Amino acid sequence: MSSLSQAHQSSVAEGAHTFAADAAEMAKKIVQEALEKNAGGEDVIEEYRRSKTLTHNTRRHLVNILVSHMVEKHGRIPVRMQREKYGLGIVTLFPNLRDPFSTKGYEHFYDGASGTGYLAWRLKTVQRKVTKRSENSPQGALQGGPSLKRSFTAEQQADGDAVREAISLLLHSSDDSVIRSKMRETFQHRHQLVHNPEMTTEALKMYPRFLDVKGLINQDFTLLFGAETSSKLLEKWDSTFKCKIIEEARCLTQTHTVRHLLMSAENQDAEPSAEWDTDIATLLLLIHLLPPQPVGKKAVKIRCCI
Repeated sequence: MSSLSQAHQSSVAEGAHTFAADAAEMAKKIVQEALEKNAGGEDVIEEYRRSKTLTHNTRRHLVNILVSHMVEKHGRIPVRMQREKYGLGIVTLFPNLRDPFSTKGYEHFYDGASGTGYLAWRLKTVQRKVTKRSENSPQGALQGGPSLKRSFTAEQQADGDAVREAISLLLHSSDDSVIRSKMRETFQHRHQLVHNPEMTTEALKMYPRFLDVKGLINQDFTLLFGAETSSKLLEKWDSTFKCKIIEEARCLTQTHTVRHLLMSAENQDAEPSAEWDTDIATLLLLIHLLPPQPVGKKAVKIRCCI
C-alpha cells in the first residue's frame, strides 16, 4: 500500500512539473513574439544574448514593449493571470533575470499578491495617461454607446394594434420568413423598449424568437448600423472577437453560469436542450467580462442576470 501511495505521489508531482514546464514555455513564446514584432525588441534579445543581462534602460524598454503588447491584447486592465504570464515569460526567456530569492522568480516584474513590480507600475502609468487624456477631452467629444438613440432605415414599421398582432404571430409562427418579416416591422418598437429603463428587461419576453431563430440579432444590428458596419462585425467575429472573448472568459471565476456558457461557446455542451448557441453564449460571456462602470464617485457593478 505504501509503495502504491508513493507511486501515486510521484505521478502527481511529475504531472505538476510537466504542467508548469508547459506554462513556462507558452509564456516564453508570448514574450518572445511580442519582442520580435515590436520596434526595439530584437535589440533587447541581442543585448541579453551578448551580455547575459540587461542594462537599466534596456530593462525599462523591455517592460514598455511588453505592457504595450499586453494592453493591446488584453485591454487596459489585464487580469492578474495575464500579468503573471508575462512575468513568467520574461524570466523563462531571460533566465539570468530570475530572482533566486523569491518564490516564483519573477515577483520583481509582477507580484500578484501585492500588485507590485515593473509591469504593474508601468500599467498604472499607462492607465493614468489614458485617464488624463479622457478628462482633458471636451465634453460631448465621445459619441455613441448603448444609450445613444440612433436613426435607422427600415421598411414600414408597425404601431399600436399592429405591433400586438405581430408579437402574437411571432409567438406561434414556425415560418422563418414570416418571423424575419415581422421582426423587421417591429424593430422600432424594440428600439424604444431598450431605451426605456422600465421596459428594457421585457424585450426578450416580448420577442423570445431571438433565442431560437438564428440571424435575428444580426438583422436588428444591420437595421440599426447599416449593412457595411454589420458586415465588418461578421467578418471579424469568428477570426478575432469570438476567440478572444472565450480566451479571456477562461480567466473568470468559474461559476456554474460561466462554465455553462463556456461549454456552449466552445461547442462542448452535449445537452440537446442547450439554451444558447455558440455565438449568443460568447456574447453573454462578454457581459461577464465588462468592468464596473463609474457613476460619479461610486462604481456600479454590471450584473449579468441569465
